[in-house]
Amino acid sequence: MLASGIALALAGVTAPLAMAQEEQQKDKKVDVIEEVEVVGFKASLEKAIDAKRYATMVMDSITAEDIGKFPDKNIGDALMRIPGVGIERRFGEADGVSIRGLDPALSLTYLNGQAISTAQWFEGYRPTRGFRSDMLAAELVSSLEVYKSPRADLPDGSVGGVVNIKTAKPLDLDANTMRASFESQYSENAERWDPAYSGLYSWKSDDEKIGFLVTASHQERFTTYDAMENYYGTGVGSKNVDPDGGYTNATWGAGHAIFQQQRERTAYNFTAQYRPTERLDITANYLNFDLSADNVNSNYLVIPGRTNDISNVTASQQFPAGNGILRHDSILANVSGDGGDDYWFGPDSFFRNTNPEAQAFDLDATYTHDLFEAHVQVGHTEAEGDIIVIGYSGRIDSTNIGATSLTGDEVLTLDLTGNKLGVEFDGFDPSNPASYPLSIRPNNPHIMDSDEETYAQFDLTVPLDNAGYITSVKTGLKYQDHTNERHLYSFDALIPASLASGATYADLPVDTGCGQYEETAKANTLTCLPTLDLDGIRSLSGDLTPGNTMQRESLSDFYKIEEEKLALYAMAEFEYDKFSGNFGIRYVDYDLTSIANQVANGEDVLNVPTTNDYNEILPSLNVVYAINDDLLIRGAAARVMALPNYQDLRNTFSYNSTTLTGSAGNPYLDPWIATQLDLGVEWYFADGALASATYFRKDIDSFLFSFSEIENLRIIEENSGNEIDADIEVSRTRNGGEAKLQGLELQLQTELAYGFGVSANYTFTDAEVIDNMGESGLNLPGNSEDMWNVTGYWENDRYSARLMANHRGEFFNGIRIGTASETEAFTSLDVAFSAEVTENITVSLQGVNLTGELYRTKNSQDNWDGLFQLINDGGTRWFANASVKF
Repeated sequence: MLASGIALALAGVTAPLAMAQEEQQKDKKVDVIEEVEVVGFKASLEKAIDAKRYATMVMDSITAEDIGKFPDKNIGDALMRIPGVGIERRFGEADGVSIRGLDPALSLTYLNGQAISTAQWFEGYRPTRGFRSDMLAAELVSSLEVYKSPRADLPDGSVGGVVNIKTAKPLDLDANTMRASFESQYSENAERWDPAYSGLYSWKSDDEKIGFLVTASHQERFTTYDAMENYYGTGVGSKNVDPDGGYTNATWGAGHAIFQQQRERTAYNFTAQYRPTERLDITANYLNFDLSADNVNSNYLVIPGRTNDISNVTASQQFPAGNGILRHDSILANVSGDGGDDYWFGPDSFFRNTNPEAQAFDLDATYTHDLFEAHVQVGHTEAEGDIIVIGYSGRIDSTNIGATSLTGDEVLTLDLTGNKLGVEFDGFDPSNPASYPLSIRPNNPHIMDSDEETYAQFDLTVPLDNAGYITSVKTGLKYQDHTNERHLYSFDALIPASLASGATYADLPVDTGCGQYEETAKANTLTCLPTLDLDGIRSLSGDLTPGNTMQRESLSDFYKIEEEKLALYAMAEFEYDKFSGNFGIRYVDYDLTSIANQVANGEDVLNVPTTNDYNEILPSLNVVYAINDDLLIRGAAARVMALPNYQDLRNTFSYNSTTLTGSAGNPYLDPWIATQLDLGVEWYFADGALASATYFRKDIDSFLFSFSEIENLRIIEENSGNEIDADIEVSRTRNGGEAKLQGLELQLQTELAYGFGVSANYTFTDAEVIDNMGESGLNLPGNSEDMWNVTGYWENDRYSARLMANHRGEFFNGIRIGTASETEAFTSLDVAFSAEVTENITVSLQGVNLTGELYRTKNSQDNWDGLFQLINDGGTRWFANASVKF
């Protein structure tokens, strides 16, 4: 198969321009698109409709005019307007993109048809193959395309869908095109304004053979939110709550969280284009973006799961997992400070110095001949994440109250009734920072991760004039060399004597903030708490950080994933009567080397490689039947694959020799494999108008689950240091089971009258998961049963107004904090107004989440009956913008 595919490519049978719009449209179709003058919001919607109408696969798009007119500050925010696309808003902005109800890790994002690396800013995130959408500002984007059905010439690797980020080219713009934008953002929670700037300049020679384009964007944003957290699923403790031995369950902990982050997102893109003849086009593109995302997170915790005694239980509930305490007291003197009995109340704070950055370089050349078209694309992308964490604690127990004025008689009341958090005190002032004995974590982590890929692609297309129904044949190959690597180091903090003994939280840069949790908590909760000053704690943490933060490496946490992939394809495009489309096959050959550190014969063995390889054949078919010029039936069928996440492929193993439990990666995993089907009807009943319905189905035959099984392994006993063979219950990801997902997408877009119009879509999905033991009824992570978007707009030659509502139904998160977790439904109401002051100057006002919708997660009904896990108030944001163009 491999040799035959290469022979076909060299023989010049065919070639696609991967991820590009169709270059060989019918003359009448090209004329329609070229006649569209994109001068406003309505016109940009029409352009997106044209792209969908003449595409040879199931797809949707959003153009630069859309992105500029919507209140969208990163590409994830923009994508949520597209049917079947959902996002997460854990930190106020979109940070994960889900397509048709599948986890973000099962969808891929490309830049101009090729890979784009990304890194993490939060140490709690698992590196996945999904793109961190909050890394890239929307201003740099020309258009976003979402491909929901594959073609043989499109890159493989996605079960959910493919997002293609397209940037502008200088020869497509007028010479000396200039655009600039100046914006100020108001964050309700932070009560402050932050600036943002973006600009574009494009030049080309008089003969239109050489062009250069530069775009740049800089955004500053101070983010803050307050949240209620509850950890009922983690290490729930069985407590004796009365003298008669009335044992029941108490939450491991609950807390009031205050998160502050200073984001500075900078990106620039440089494009050079050379077209010496009408036949040859060469484009070089360089993108660089970085995100400075320093943040401090303080959680004021009460942890009955880590105390021996609780008292005065006044409310409890029978849950499926057992009887649970919802309201009780805890007396400070009863918390001894010994291990397992050491947390009455106090802040647990982490400052993170984090600076992920990424870049991509791509060289693209196309040569068009009368008999063929050849395309070559080579490039490299890389990203690095750098996270330094320092921990501060103000934990109170009976042993450390000497630094404070506390006596031990203080009483805390924890209240989880009403599915919210309430905390009250008798004899204790939680707003006084001197009430909290200070402890600075002496041993702190420095996490470094990197991701890079080098690729080369060759495509060849041959139009056929006298081959019957076949209008062209295409073939090509693509080689990818990918590496994902992660290191965890630790260092000793430089703690001065003044903060080492007898210090309190009052010795930190701290203010007492009031008015928190007004939306997220019970009426009887805390409203005033000491709040760390982000600039001050950044400066202090810098003083505590030594020059060498890589003093010790955790050998068991290191992994390096090396992947080589070669893909070959052949595809034919056809037309017959009212039918058109394409069919083809893609062959993928994959080789994996998973490198990690191991322990053998009582000694560390470094950089141990484990290999795996497989190949897959992926057929695809896309068909369009034109009932008439305005009514289309569109169908697609394909076999698709997605590679496992990097952490699932790591060759690491960690264990507890006392409990005989452990966790491990699995480099022998096979990919996700699915068969998918699309069938839809599209009615283009007026210019720029569409009514459509699409049924889709995905049968995932190779599913990845986390299983726990007994494995006989060689370990080292913690107490004796002896090396023994033992039966260990190991949790690792394995192939097994299956999932079935089906749904319906409805879309309506039309101009009404007098400048009014509407764009709306609704997506319904239904999913069922069956594990490897045949158990059904399991949830599919990321799947929301209902999602919808409605945009009503009014526009004339100078003014524009839009009201937008976006809804995502609840979905399963997977296992978080020890139990099954679900994100509750979220509806965002957004607005945008703009006015053209002159031909070159436009001002606008935009608002996001006007109703202050809360981000909420909860325990599943099967264990803790929907009891909340997280209630997060991200607040409302406003954007005032002035833009100029020439």
